[in-house]
Amino acid sequence: MPRHRKNGRNRPRTPVNLVYRTIQATGGPTAVCTALGVSEPTLKRWRRAGVVPDARAVLAWAALVHPGALEAQLRLARRLAGLPGAPAAHARRPVG
Repeated sequence: MPRHRKNGRNRPRTPVNLVYRTIQATGGPTAVCTALGVSEPTLKRWRRAGVVPDARAVLAWAALVHPGALEAQLRLARRLAGLPGAPAAHARRPVG
């Protein structure tokens, strides 16, 4: 059987800017600025960086996107802060 040859089009995608996607999911930049109490230049700075350095804003934003779903909130908050979406496997082990 012949070996599979790469055709040059299968390049990895550019990583998605999660801050931009979350702004759109929340209802746009004006809604996010109003809900989080941040200025538009601050929101634009976060979008350019691709992460949100303010821990309080990260948690509030995750609660806006996923109301009532605590696990989804934590996963989104970690990703907005630039961390992996889920904690390490050894940290999730049940105790006892």
